[in-house]
Amino acid sequence: MVAVTIGSSQEEYHLLLDSAASNTWVMSEDCGTDACGRHNTFGEGDSSTLKIEDTTFSITYGTGSVSGTIASDTVHIGGSLSPTLTFGLATNVSSEFSSYPMDGILGIGRGDTVSGTIEAPQLINVLSSSNLIDAKLYGVHLSRTADGTNDGELNFGSVNKDRFDGDINYLSAVDNDDGFWEIPIADAGADSTLLSLASRSAIIDTGTSFILMPEPDAVALHKLIDGSTQSGETFTVPCDTDKALQIKFGSVTYDVSTKDWVGGTLDTGGCKSNVIGRQTFGETQWLVGDVFLKNVYTVFDFDNAKVGFGVQSGGDSEPEESASTLSPTATASGGESSSPTSTTVMATGTDTAAPTGGASATAGQGFQPSPTSGTANPSAAAAGEPSASASAEGGVGRASTPSACSFALSIALGLLALFG
Repeated sequence: MVAVTIGSSQEEYHLLLDSAASNTWVMSEDCGTDACGRHNTFGEGDSSTLKIEDTTFSITYGTGSVSGTIASDTVHIGGSLSPTLTFGLATNVSSEFSSYPMDGILGIGRGDTVSGTIEAPQLINVLSSSNLIDAKLYGVHLSRTADGTNDGELNFGSVNKDRFDGDINYLSAVDNDDGFWEIPIADAGADSTLLSLASRSAIIDTGTSFILMPEPDAVALHKLIDGSTQSGETFTVPCDTDKALQIKFGSVTYDVSTKDWVGGTLDTGGCKSNVIGRQTFGETQWLVGDVFLKNVYTVFDFDNAKVGFGVQSGGDSEPEESASTLSPTATASGGESSSPTSTTVMATGTDTAAPTGGASATAGQGFQPSPTSGTANPSAAAAGEPSASASAEGGVGRASTPSACSFALSIALGLLALFG
């Protein structure tokens, strides 16, 4: 999540960073549902510069929905970025959002064509057209509670080279109308044994906590883990397993740490796997969330329609060809500067536990879309019910380039990654 202020309001709003959503919205002061009563809300009583339109929007997810009216105001991000943005004021927010810590969603997807949603230029386009950034890309670094670093980071305009070594491994995104950052999967496996999978793709989603894949793929993957058992779409694994999972993108195989894919302890004595056997879209599409993304630095490049991953030395990747053959890092397209203007925003917090009784994946994996809803967003939330130990401490960041400014924002609520 990232903290923003809106218009002339001094209130801080915590918005979920959602790379699979292209809509930005915040809960409205005119919302009377229980969910809104648990969050910070925004409206005319908060900002003298807010402009509310007559146009309505409605977004339906598989486990919840929001609707309301379109509005516009200045959104202040990181102390230096203050674009005028059109966004949704959610006057109806379903009960599923009551246990989730965000006040709204910051849509950073590729853009979609779904009617009835918020049909307006999204944040990255507004930042570019306002000359606030030189390149239409952003980088995301997610920290995990187990490491104690508390240094999650969102970089607009360029990448932070301190977050990885060598080059970024870029993959061309699959064309789609849904706003997904979808890239081909070359293979996957565990403990250095790959399954020889073919024709799979991954929807890269910062707004989903788990990795979700069709059941046959999840079964094949867990068969590589000694002692694993299946119960419906969920799997139990030995809590002391030391086997990393692997996902191969292009020529690079990335490890997924046991810190991320091995979840909480169950009453049976085993631990739940954070890889879920659920088909969210097509038979060959995986939904790859924070369980994977905490192991890499991820770049989303709009100009070149690519997703890139970087790791630090000694990190969890095994390239099969020299780094020099991979795509270059942070090179802007269209003759733009190779060191574009950028802003670093700290997104800090803590991983959160699943709600009580959440042995099944439905308890806290994030909102999945209804197959009949027409929504283009595979997940609008990736935080479970916040634990009592949610951190209130912020972090300090590093600038993306020597000329870039770094802005630290504290978030006193649970972060988007579950079961860390």
